[in-house]
Amino acid sequence: MALKKIKGKVRFPKRELNTWLKKNSEWNEASWEALITDLTDQGFNDWTSNQEGKDSIGLYIETNRK
Repeated sequence: MALKKIKGKVRFPKRELNTWLKKNSEWNEASWEALITDLTDQGFNDWTSNQEGKDSIGLYIETNRK
């Protein structure tokens, strides 16, 4: 019997972004692409696979950077 994977809503990667912000006070295109790739590898495809999700990540970074 095959198991069905039930897809639930993936949480916003707040913890991961806070950790990233501690190491990166500034960001550019290369660090942005690395961040998106890293988040995708961690299973946050719902946030990294579309422009709306990427915009939310970018807004969070801009709002919370020091």
